[in-house]
Amino acid sequence: MNNKKRPTIATVAAHAGLSVATVDRVLNARAPVNPQTAEQVVQAAEAVGYFAARLIGQRIRERRPTYRFGILLLATAQAFYAGLAQAISEAAEQHAGANLSCEFEYITDRTPAAIVAQIEHLAVKCDGLAVVSFAHPLINACLAQIRTAGVPVVALLSDIHERADEPYVGQDNHVVGRTMGWLLARTCGARKGSVGILLGGHRFLGHHARVEGLHGYLAEHAPGLKPLEPLINLDNCDITEEATLDLISRHRDLRGLCVVGGGGDGIISALAQLPKRPALCCILQESTELSRQALSRGLVDVVIDSQPGLTATALVALMVELQSAEAFDPARHRVYIPPHIVTSENL
Repeated sequence: MNNKKRPTIATVAAHAGLSVATVDRVLNARAPVNPQTAEQVVQAAEAVGYFAARLIGQRIRERRPTYRFGILLLATAQAFYAGLAQAISEAAEQHAGANLSCEFEYITDRTPAAIVAQIEHLAVKCDGLAVVSFAHPLINACLAQIRTAGVPVVALLSDIHERADEPYVGQDNHVVGRTMGWLLARTCGARKGSVGILLGGHRFLGHHARVEGLHGYLAEHAPGLKPLEPLINLDNCDITEEATLDLISRHRDLRGLCVVGGGGDGIISALAQLPKRPALCCILQESTELSRQALSRGLVDVVIDSQPGLTATALVALMVELQSAEAFDPARHRVYIPPHIVTSENL
């Protein structure tokens, strides 16, 4: 004889940490319930073996709105963008309020016309877009037209509109730049010397904001550290490697080296070639397997990580919210993710 009791609504409620009334509303569809709560109940019902739990879960999920989102990323910095894409996919799958799917495309041709073509290609088949791009009149005109047509667009990681008059998810890039200045001022072996800067391109507003923040902090708090004219690396590792070796050979007073965008693997490769590591502070962006190894080996000093997991969760939540938002609200629709400082001591 099987004495095992059949799970009841009370069993599910106890497992979920919710009231019996709330669980009853979800399982028997008696009244609308917050999507996160409904998902919590379904997971608890499946965990305790409640009768028809999977069928109930399927019914609840079928009642959710369904959206398809287009995500346009850069083809450079492959390890970082691969990790970000994976994080976005996971966040979309776990979102409790809607059934979501994501289509990813990558920018290989950085001419404005080519980027506009990719944006338009995604816009015709998606309910919302997230775009990593630089600012350009053609691109901004395209995004304005798409938004007017009712497809929300989020600027991801770097603003695309010069006045920041758009939904955004990413770091406050001016703060990132000042943080780099703060780190340089406290970790450089000498308080006087030059600082090398490598950036993806002047048209990326996020990169420009970081350089401005870095200049501002050093001018205010460490005037002996003089930033050199930024070198364009197009977020390319090979270009970064050559530029790094050139900076080290030409500037004997080099005290700091900063990458404000992608291409940091090139600095790691350059420093690994030298018989002796120069006495300078090296700051990279984004925690990847290679950058973490470089930290542990002492090749670089600091990595400023954008926290892709938090970025992805915030992006998906905002893109769903924008489906029903009536107007752009800077207080709600500009989401800043705090930078995370990684050193060899907190890997």
